[in-house]
Amino acid sequence: MAGPTFRGGDQRILGTRGTTGSPENPQAPFSTPGPLGVGDASQDSIDGAGVNSPPYEFIMLWRERFVAQATDTYLTPMVGFPIEEPGVPDGELMFGQDIRFGTQGGLRKSQSVGTNENDLRKKCARLVDVFAPDDDTGMAKRLMDAFLMKRSTVRLFEDDDMNEAIKKHPNFQAFSSLVLSAPGTPGMNSKRTRLHQALKQANWDINDVPFIGDLGILAFNEGSKFWGTEDFATGLGLMINGVQYALIFATGYFYNPMAGTYDLHLRFVFYDVFGLDDDDLDEYGASSSFNVFNSQVGITAWWQLQHQFAYAPLVTRAVVTRKFLNVPAV
Repeated sequence: MAGPTFRGGDQRILGTRGTTGSPENPQAPFSTPGPLGVGDASQDSIDGAGVNSPPYEFIMLWRERFVAQATDTYLTPMVGFPIEEPGVPDGELMFGQDIRFGTQGGLRKSQSVGTNENDLRKKCARLVDVFAPDDDTGMAKRLMDAFLMKRSTVRLFEDDDMNEAIKKHPNFQAFSSLVLSAPGTPGMNSKRTRLHQALKQANWDINDVPFIGDLGILAFNEGSKFWGTEDFATGLGLMINGVQYALIFATGYFYNPMAGTYDLHLRFVFYDVFGLDDDDLDEYGASSSFNVFNSQVGITAWWQLQHQFAYAPLVTRAVVTRKFLNVPAV
């Protein structure tokens, strides 16, 4: 089976409102007074220049920093895909069989819901009606349309409506809170080092915290596939379901020893593949178009288009930010 032909240059596929992502994001200082009233927590505040305070009493981050990552434990790394995120080793992420595409899939499986390419396209497109009837933004349809354009290269898909849907999702709220794991965070495990614990060990200096690479991953699969509820009605279950990578970047930080608190701005970047592997076909596919659910027909058609008709999958990239303000440094 052929591997992916990667995008060249900046060949991104954007939804209606594009993306909010920014690979390079030097952070302007917080508008927080420094010691003795020095405005904006300026470098004078940090160095103690001109004021009677010890060096680095107030601590800031002046440039975005890659601080943590979560990776799907079920992922079998097979193929590298180049990304443009600061600090990522080798500038790529490794994905599994779901990023591959070609014309040899028919040699492996007998599952089929047709052999006519146009008919398969129609059956695949119906997945939007099945799993995104409540999507009033059109984000799921835009992603499906991008796949059905039959591109010969794997490309990024980014969409602001997808970003907004993720930002509001309770699973993201819970995940992002646990990434920080400040005291009082629901579900916090005190035996695990997360950002708050790492900051405390580093005397609240964000520049000295070690990289955290053992975060648990999150998913957008709340609700019932059978009944088409929650994520399987809004489209996120179709578009992403389980996230394969979550990359977390600190974009701003200010530690105030006088108040005993810190502010932390985080940028969350999620990567997943809008594509299917053989296991997806085995679990959710159909052997014919008769006496099966539309979802099974659509998933089988999707797999056939990708692995028998060389429809390149897409890599979805979502970007969400969250601010944690006045967190007690205890």
